[in-house]
Amino acid sequence: MNSVQYFDSIAENWNVIRSEYFEERLKYKLLSQINIKDKAVADLGCGTGFVSLALANEASIVFSVDNSINMLRQLKQNSLEKNYKNIYLIKSSLENISLFDESMDAVFINMALHHIKDAKKAIAEMYRVLKKDGAVIISDVLEHDGEWAREEMFDEWLGFSNEQIKNWLEEVGFKNIEIENTDLSCKGYSSKGEYTETGIFIAKAAK
Repeated sequence: MNSVQYFDSIAENWNVIRSEYFEERLKYKLLSQINIKDKAVADLGCGTGFVSLALANEASIVFSVDNSINMLRQLKQNSLEKNYKNIYLIKSSLENISLFDESMDAVFINMALHHIKDAKKAIAEMYRVLKKDGAVIISDVLEHDGEWAREEMFDEWLGFSNEQIKNWLEEVGFKNIEIENTDLSCKGYSSKGEYTETGIFIAKAAK
């Protein structure tokens, strides 16, 4: 099983599983970072729509991008139930995002970067799809030692340091970089009962 197969297999239960990892208020922290009213935005690694459904209340259009077709199916069902007409689903790798150059006012990626083998390439792709002066918002976990997550959750990275994220953002061309280590945490148990808890950061930068 690989990462895509894993997320395909848990898609129907993802809303419950996700709620055990981190709090709902994370999305409100993300939404408070920038004004997205009437903007074109992307939610990368959107899953079942934790961030996308919130963005849809303000943005003119939300491109919800994920490599798991089953996650996208769940998001479609969720968006139909809530009668959202401005969410567009795209199946795509985040290392080669199926969006046009300079087409987005803002790009959000929540808790997905640590699943991407070439995380720096994904950040370069975020830069590519953003309009000039567009903003990227990255939320993910700080470095931790929960090695079990590699095997059980197909994590490519055991979190990131602030310096690592800052360097990648700078290297692909982003400016005005701000990184906040929030008061929120991400918690998880392995199948053997190993417990891991680590902080969550939010990085914001402009093109």
